[in-house]
This record gives sequence, C-alpha cells and structure tokens, in this order.
Amino acid sequence: MALGLTFTAYPAFAASCPGEPAGCVTTGGTALGLPYRTAFTILQDMDAKDRKARIERLGKALEANPADDIARLELIMLGGDDRKQDAIAASLADLLAKAGEAGDPTVAALARLLSVPTIDAEGEEADAKITAVVEAARVDLRAIRNGATRGGQTALTADDADLLAGLIARRAVLDLDEAIEDYDRDVGTAQAAMLQAAIEAFSARLERAPRDPARFPLLAEALRDNYYDKGRHDRLVEICRRWTGIAPADPTARRFLVSALAARADERNTADRTALALADAEALAVLAEPAPGSLRLDEVQVEALVASYRVRATAQGKAEPVQAAATLAEGLERLRVKTQDDPALNSGGELILTAVTQAGERIDKQDPVTAEAIETKLLSVLAEPGRRAQLRDMIAGRYQANGKIEAAMQRYRQSMAELAAVPLDAERSWRFFAAARSLFDLGRRDARSFDADAHARLLLDYAAEPRLRALDGQDGKERPHLLLQIADALHTLAKRLEEAGIEAPRIGLLEREVALREPLVRDPALRAGRLEGLANAYRDLSDAFDAANREKEALDYARKRAEIRREQKEKNPAGFDELSDYVWALRDLGDEQRHVGDDKGAQASYQEGAQVGAMLLERFPDKGGSYEAMSAIQVAMGHAARTTMMKLIHYKRAQATNLAHLDRLGDKKFDQDFLAVSSINIGDTYLEAGKYQAALTHLGQALEASDKSLADDPENNSLLRRRARILDKIARAEQGLGRAEPAIATRRRQIELLERLARLRGGAVENQADAYEALIDLLSRSGDHADEIAEIRRKVAAL
Repeated sequence: MALGLTFTAYPAFAASCPGEPAGCVTTGGTALGLPYRTAFTILQDMDAKDRKARIERLGKALEANPADDIARLELIMLGGDDRKQDAIAASLADLLAKAGEAGDPTVAALARLLSVPTIDAEGEEADAKITAVVEAARVDLRAIRNGATRGGQTALTADDADLLAGLIARRAVLDLDEAIEDYDRDVGTAQAAMLQAAIEAFSARLERAPRDPARFPLLAEALRDNYYDKGRHDRLVEICRRWTGIAPADPTARRFLVSALAARADERNTADRTALALADAEALAVLAEPAPGSLRLDEVQVEALVASYRVRATAQGKAEPVQAAATLAEGLERLRVKTQDDPALNSGGELILTAVTQAGERIDKQDPVTAEAIETKLLSVLAEPGRRAQLRDMIAGRYQANGKIEAAMQRYRQSMAELAAVPLDAERSWRFFAAARSLFDLGRRDARSFDADAHARLLLDYAAEPRLRALDGQDGKERPHLLLQIADALHTLAKRLEEAGIEAPRIGLLEREVALREPLVRDPALRAGRLEGLANAYRDLSDAFDAANREKEALDYARKRAEIRREQKEKNPAGFDELSDYVWALRDLGDEQRHVGDDKGAQASYQEGAQVGAMLLERFPDKGGSYEAMSAIQVAMGHAARTTMMKLIHYKRAQATNLAHLDRLGDKKFDQDFLAVSSINIGDTYLEAGKYQAALTHLGQALEASDKSLADDPENNSLLRRRARILDKIARAEQGLGRAEPAIATRRRQIELLERLARLRGGAVENQADAYEALIDLLSRSGDHADEIAEIRRKVAAL
C-alpha cells in the first residue's frame, strides 16, 4: 500500500450483537482495513471474557508488528493500551493523518474521538480543543452515514452506516463523561452534539423499519441520557410507547416505558406541574395492573406500582404532607399484598425514602408534629422490623442533622429494641448494629448522661448464646456468615469504646467476639480465611485485659495470637503481611511475658521478633510497615533492658529506624507516631537518669512529631493522651533544670488537655489528680498564687 501499512488478518471471534442483526452480518472493512464486524462488536460492548482474550491477541500482534496501526486502534478502543497518554495521542494523530489520505471517515472519527481523554490542556483552551475535535468528528460521522467514502472501502448498507455512526457517537459520549469527571472540563456542548448525532443515526434506522423491535433500545438509551434536551422525556415516552405497542411482552421495553414515565413525572413535580405529574402517575398505575388471571405482580409491574405511588405522594407532599404519607402507606400495603410478601419483589425502599424526604423537610422547617405524623403513618403499615428500622434510622439522621440529638437517639433505641425482640437474620443484625454504632456516637457527645456499660450489655444480650441457637437450623453458609457479621460488629464497637477511652465494657464485647470466632476456624477448608479476624480479636482482648491489670489473661490471649501469626507465617514465609504481623505479635507477647515477670520468655520473644524484623527490612525496604515493625521491637527491647545504657542503645536504634523510614519514604502521620514513641522513651530514660537537658531535647522532638500526627487527626483520644504524657515529662525536666516558670506553663497546658479529655470521657482521666498536685507544688514554691491554688484544690476535691 502507498501508506506502507501492514495489516494482520485476525481470527474471527464470537460475540453477540444483541438486537442488531444487521451489524452482525456485515463483512469487509474500512479503507485502512478496520473490519466492520470488529468495530461493531467492540462498540456494542463485547463481554469481559472476549474483551480480555482480544486484548491479549492484539498485544501479541503488536509485538510481532509494532507498525500495525489498526491493531493499535482496536487496542485503544478496548481500553487495553497501557502506554502514557502522550504516546496514545501520537499514535492517534498519525492514524488520523493516514485516514485523511485514504479517505476513511470511520477510522478518522474514531481517532479523533479516542484522542479526547489525551488532550493536555486546561480551562477554556481544553474546552476549545475538545469542541474542535468533536465538530470535526461530526463531519466524519455524516460522511459515514452519507456513504461519502473512497479508497476501495467495502460498501456499508444505509442501516449499517447509521448503526456504526451512532455507536461511535455513543462511545464518544462516554469518553466526554470521563473528561468532565476526571478533568472538570466544561464539555457539555460537545457532549450534547455527540448525543444528538447518536439520536439522529439511531432514529434514521428506526424510521426505515418502524416495526422492528430490535431498533428501539439504542435510540431509547440515547434519548434517556440526553440531559441537554429539555423535551427528552416526552420524546422518550413516545418512543417507548411505540416500542411496547410492537413488543408488549418485552420486559426491556416495558421497563423503559415505566422509567420514562417516572422520570417525566418527577420533572413535572419539580416544575410544579402537578396535574401533568398525576396524569403520569395514572399511566404508571395502569402499567402496574397484573396480567389477566394473575394474582401477583412481576418485577416491571412492581416498579410501575412503586413509581405511581411515589409520584402521587410527591405531588401531594408540598401542600398535604400527611395525606402524602397516607398515599405512601397505601402503596406499601398494596405492594405487600400484590407481591405476597416475596422479598425478591417487595421493593418498598423508594416509598420509604420518599417518606423520609418529606418528614425531613418538616424537621428542617421546625415542624416535628407533622414529621411524627408521617413517621407514624408509615410505621402503621410496616410490619417487618428491618423496614421499620430503616425508616426510623433515616429519620433519626435528619433529626441529628438539625441538632435534635435526643430525638435521634430515641429512634435508634426504638430500632434496637424492636430488632432485639425478633429472630436473627443478616439484614436485621446489620441494622441493629448500625443503630448501636449511631447511638454510641451520639451518646459520646454527652458522656455524663450516656451509660456505656448499659449499651454494651444490650449488645451482649443481642449476641447471647440462647439467641444464636435459633440459627442452628440454617444452611451451612448462612449461619457462619451471620455469626461473623455479628463478631465484626462487636469488634467495631469495642474499638470505638477504646478510642473514646472507655475501657471497662470492652472486655465483655471482645470475649463474646472470641467465643463466636473460635468455633468457626475449626473447619479446615475455611480456616485460613477466618484466622485473621480471630487473631485481631485476640490482640484487642489481650490489650483490654492488660489495661484492666489482668496480666495473666492478657498473656494467654497474646500467646494465642502469636500462635496464629506463626501458623500464617509458616504457610507463607516470604509474605510481607505474614512477616509483619508475626513481628507485632511477638512484640506484644514479649510485653505480656514481662508484665508477669517472665523476663527470660520476653527476651526470647523480642529476639525472635528482631530476627524476623531484620528479614522484613531486607526483603521489603520500600514498605513503611517494615520500619514500623522493627522500631516497635527495638522499643520493646529498650523497655526490657535493665541498665540506662542498654535502654538508650535500643531506643536510639528505634529512633534511627524511624528516621531512616522518614528519609526513605516521606513524612506521613503514622511515621511520625513511631518517631514520637522512640523519642519519648529516650527522653524518659534521660529524665530518670537526671540528665534533664538531654531529656528536654528528645521530649521536644517527641512533642513535635506527636503534634504532626494530631494535625491530621485532632480528636484522636490516644494521641491526645500521649501528648498529655509528653507534657508531664517536659514539665518534670524543666523543673529539674530549675526553670520554674516554664514548668508552670507546661503543667497548665497539660492540665488544660487533661480537662478536655475528661469532658469527652465524662469522668476523670489518668494522671489528672497527679497533674493538679504537681502544679500546686510548683505554684507553692513560686510567688503568690493562693487564688489559683485554691481553685485547683477545689478541682481535686471534685475528682
């Protein structure tokens, strides 16, 4: 060929052309050799398996012949070209030039439109470039439809030319959508032009064979998506009525008509054209009638029924919200009867959401009486506890958004009470714990009036063994799935208690979680996938026992966790997660061994952890977790050391590991956490040794790193408590250096933070009384602070 192109004859591959038989029988190709059959198949969305196989074949073809432009074009069409955007743009530009020489509008249109995502420009420049590309592509599309081609191209029928042009335009719409979403570009005019080109092409095909049902779907989709046409709904309803007139039993046609009528009705309700909206509701009601002799609705009839009642209620809602609620309640009841309570068909969620929207509008307008009337009306017909909880929880969210916290909490409590009184299933369990989480989060806002222990008891009662025995008759998959769901929920709520600094109720929740998980790992076929959750439960339960000074129980669960992590490591000895998790488990095991006086066992655990940590760093030097695990072990070894010198050696090794991490991988919150810990320990060691200036230097580094972490997470309870501990140590170092005024200022900062934590918790926090006494001591030695000392003594008495 004159252009010097080489083409490969690709093997035929099976791909359906649903509803488009003309496109499937087309043979031949464009002037540059793009097979029409291939273009049709790709543009009509070949399935994932065929797409993957095609991409692999094209990749091999390009390896053999990098100059195969058509293979490259196909690969770009399929989204399988993983080169950089500028390389793709260069290929398309080259192909566009060749298409112009060969007189190939099909390849030219594709090359232009596929280049849209590669345009590297901003603002008005980008919009202008995209618009120019689209305008040129429209000329190409008209050429395809008009048959204005040359260069030995196999002729297309008029139908196939319209189909091809329409499909190319539809593909362009998707790429332009991506351009809008990814680059925030204003390409609405260009997108509207492509939608219009697709509609014109698909409409022409339909008018040639107006009674061919296969020609409706593509046109209906294009009309539906043409948001730039204010009259699209009228046109879409008209087309869908024609379609259902020809194919009255076709579920796709029926569903399109229901959707078109509902969309038009919504638009009319928005524009306050209530009478027209109600007319559409009546049309939907007709479509919701069951077939003669049938007592149940099919899926499309259910959609029509729901849409009919939703549209009617929306039309009534502005002037008569309580009447609208009655309409929605009637719709839910009719839906229940007509589906015979079949959960696969009973899709009342839209009606519930409409009720919530209308109740929410009344809450926003400070009209709780009407809002409660709407809620009560819906609850009167909702028998299923899960649906009742769905309604209450969404309305609670609206009360919460309006600052009506008690009203929101009341609804979460009602949901939990109702769900706790009925048999378990997956949806009800999910909703129970969702309400529990929301109630806890709201309760934390007023910690003094919220009983966290009572809340935890509710959760334990819900997951108690007698209730779970009712699951014994369920099939082999459903029961463990539900038990794991409950275990996950208990774990999440225990974690939230920890984050809030509420320790006491955690143990019960975590013990129940462990009791649920342990039997589930005994199945050899499923053990590997379930061990992770159990190991994490052991970790948190050990931590909770440790916080409660129950060291022997803490050690027992730390040992069980280490056994799981060892088992996982043995199965995958080169895996990052397995090695890292084992290091952490050994660190915690060593800590608990040390707490019960088993120093020899602790040293053995730490030494093994250090060996695995070194292996982790060697194999994964570019993963932050490698440094974090090694640093944790080094800090633990410092805690266990008996001399100041050995403590400092281990702590400074940890600090060096943290600094190497920051130097290699950047400055991130979690990295700063580890640097803060190692710096605290160095400073504390110097403090205990009476080397106050060295202590102050390292504690200042710890405070700086800790504050960087807090900047990203200012409400983190653990980070705030750590900051209070650092301030305590800084004040002691300043006092040791004889700097009374700086020490007083630091103590005041510490106390201010401790009082803030106490308000969040609803009670005194760790070291609060000690901080008051330390400040009293400093003030007593420094000038006349009698009034401040008296005030602090009142606070101490209040504790």
